[in-house]
Amino acid sequence: HVTPDEAEAKSRLIKAGLPVPKGERAANAVEAVISSMALGFPVALKALGVSHKSEVGAVRLNLRDAESVSTAAHDLLPLGTGLYVERMVRDGVAELIVGFTRDPMFGAVMTLGTGGVLVELLRDSVTLMLPATRDDIEAALRGLKLFPLLEGYRGRPKADVAAAIDAISGIAAFVQQNAGEIEELDINPLIVCSEGKGAWIADALLVLGENKNV
Repeated sequence: HVTPDEAEAKSRLIKAGLPVPKGERAANAVEAVISSMALGFPVALKALGVSHKSEVGAVRLNLRDAESVSTAAHDLLPLGTGLYVERMVRDGVAELIVGFTRDPMFGAVMTLGTGGVLVELLRDSVTLMLPATRDDIEAALRGLKLFPLLEGYRGRPKADVAAAIDAISGIAAFVQQNAGEIEELDINPLIVCSEGKGAWIADALLVLGENKNV
């Protein structure tokens, strides 16, 4: 198996036309600061080549100035193989997890669920076989405990459900087009923003099989 780092995984998703926040690789603190200024604050900073980044403290979110980026970069550099600076997604209403695995009998299987830090806690997910239509995806989303949050729970802003469905169907199409190579793809979280603000792939883990010319 080959596991490209987050920067490489995301560049493949961007090439496939999927909604990924702008980001850049950085080799050191100075590059990280320059990138963050070009991208615009606030930014997220991540150590590359680390799986389960949040568990080992390899992610810093909402960095608002050059000084905080520089400090975070010095902390994160020893943890991985480089840094990734990314524009922070604002106006997030809910976080979803979108996962794909290959089943020897059924082919590609997609799991949709509550993402972010609540994954383990809520265990709220639905499984779909591919190919899945937009209606299948919408029905799966409606089946989640999280769905009322997307509808504007208790006066909170409504989420951009149409953009979430677009993103999920686009990700599913990408997996199917590259079915020979992709063993696994985990997107956690897909941040669904308020209406009109889209849905964004904030983290992606891609595992390729032996045939790796995606």
